[in-house]
Amino acid sequence: MTVTVDRHVKDPCAWLGAVTDDLAAALPADTRGVLLTVWDGLVAARLTGLHAAAASPRWRARQRHAEAAEFDLAVQLAGSCTVGPGLAIPAGLPGAAVAWSVERADAAVAAIISFCATAETMLRRAGELTPVWEDSLLGPVALTRWLADSWTGRHTGCPLRLPVPPPSWWR
Repeated sequence: MTVTVDRHVKDPCAWLGAVTDDLAAALPADTRGVLLTVWDGLVAARLTGLHAAAASPRWRARQRHAEAAEFDLAVQLAGSCTVGPGLAIPAGLPGAAVAWSVERADAAVAAIISFCATAETMLRRAGELTPVWEDSLLGPVALTRWLADSWTGRHTGCPLRLPVPPPSWWR
């Protein structure tokens, strides 16, 4: 069962910062805990990125590239059975979303990149502590780097083409 993110999150950027802090403090030996926290961070990053994209053409273009990385990372995490009763990834902004300033959008993208760096580090540490490196960690390590590179403009890719029907966790 996947639950929908509260569409009335007052500050997605602050939420992402809190999840990033939680992830940095996580025990790498708790692989499932790390993966679940990365999932929550991905949901927060997606919502934050959608807001940033709505505020600026620069971020809108990068969000289209980031979207494929977000989806692929979600597929990897969902395949690792980490979603469970987790949060659904928002497919778009709620209709009543408040427009952000360009400065706030810039700060939001910096928060996404910071989350990605923390996630990549923690996923690597978790992988190093497993007796045999698990594929459930290898893919997310690469995809968090791809997501960060999408937002910095170092990676451009194909636009996301959702499967029909989309997964239950993509709402």
